[in-house]
Amino acid sequence: MDQLTKGTWVVNSNKHLMQIKSNTPELSYYEATEQSGKAGTLLGRLIADKDEIVSYKKAKVFARQSGITPAETKVYLDFLRAEEKIDYNIDSSNNIKEIEIYCFSTVDALQTVATMYEKFEPSEFEKASLVGLQTTYELPRYQDEMTSILTNNGISESAALTTIQLQQVLGLVKSSGDPSEKILYNEYAFSGDPSKVAKALKSLDTDEKDMVNEVQSLVMQSPGFFAESLPQHISPHIVNLMEGVGLLDGITVQSSFGAGVYYTTPQLKGQGVGTFAMAEDVFHKAKILLSCLRFGQTKSIYGRGKISTQDKMVNIINKLVRGEWVGKCTAIGQDYQLLEMDGVIQTQPAGGGQFYMKLRQTEVGKMVQQLLSYKKLLPENEVNEEDFLKTQPTGYLIPESRRKMIEASDTAPVADARARLLNSLRTGMN
Repeated sequence: MDQLTKGTWVVNSNKHLMQIKSNTPELSYYEATEQSGKAGTLLGRLIADKDEIVSYKKAKVFARQSGITPAETKVYLDFLRAEEKIDYNIDSSNNIKEIEIYCFSTVDALQTVATMYEKFEPSEFEKASLVGLQTTYELPRYQDEMTSILTNNGISESAALTTIQLQQVLGLVKSSGDPSEKILYNEYAFSGDPSKVAKALKSLDTDEKDMVNEVQSLVMQSPGFFAESLPQHISPHIVNLMEGVGLLDGITVQSSFGAGVYYTTPQLKGQGVGTFAMAEDVFHKAKILLSCLRFGQTKSIYGRGKISTQDKMVNIINKLVRGEWVGKCTAIGQDYQLLEMDGVIQTQPAGGGQFYMKLRQTEVGKMVQQLLSYKKLLPENEVNEEDFLKTQPTGYLIPESRRKMIEASDTAPVADARARLLNSLRTGMN
């Protein structure tokens, strides 16, 4: 497990455990997780784009929001100081006055959490818990299968069994099914029926299971994976099964130039514990924007706006997030129509059937930025969800409706109606 993944699990585990009464005895098994997780959550709130100095008063507010009491604040600041992510000065009474911050990204903060976690000497149960979280995040598992995975990772059988019980008691991992065939799963990654996934995979032979793992690996490593790029030895029925039980999410992008199918996985949301708090409609928009960019990379041609390299794609999304106009090209007016009608982007005619586009919903672009850079979304501690949702337009189509719309045949009446809507958007006409 790399440091970024480990740090993410520690922070998310601690956020979840903070919701449990502090006198719950089972929490004593997670002391290294609590200490490094709280320190990391505080560091996430202190992150600055450049060198910054904040008052101790402000730091105490951040600490309180991170589950750290006033009496503990200096202790946790000292943890961060030891990692050289902050420094502070003191007054004549030996009280902290100001704090200088040297942490400039969420990635840096999460990797620091992983380092602190190891220094706090986690128990065997905590180590087993991280493995269990990652394992159930990838796929729902039968309890016997989970025990085997943990012991294969160097955990004693007794600690493995205790960890599985602890995770269920504390709500870190959910379970379903009867006691004889209990299925353990991550509620964050699998919001549907996890038993469908486990039972479907159980019926496959070894070669078919290998295909599932290969497809999942390919898509997780390249979100928005082009369906036609799947290796030829992958059986179509395996891909259909994976999409049917929720292991794959297929997005069909249609344009007058053609169509393409692009796959993502539930793990695109990044590691997490509990239910998915982010607005699903906004997350869905990010997948659509990513798929449209992939369409430009895989299906488009030179002369209409082909995205020739990954660097060019990253540059495009960076410009969009900065609020700049991108273009001009023909593809913008044809391939991004659903996003335009949904208010995610706005376009500007450039003549000759070409258009510029600009992002209207920056948060959607920031999500895609992370997906291209880290293959998943990272935890953002300072997102105010209420304010964030206020910026979204009304009249959004839920994902199910949008999927039907994307996959619908583009008949002449539908195309004509869509053209009139787009013309209204682009010209400001009623």
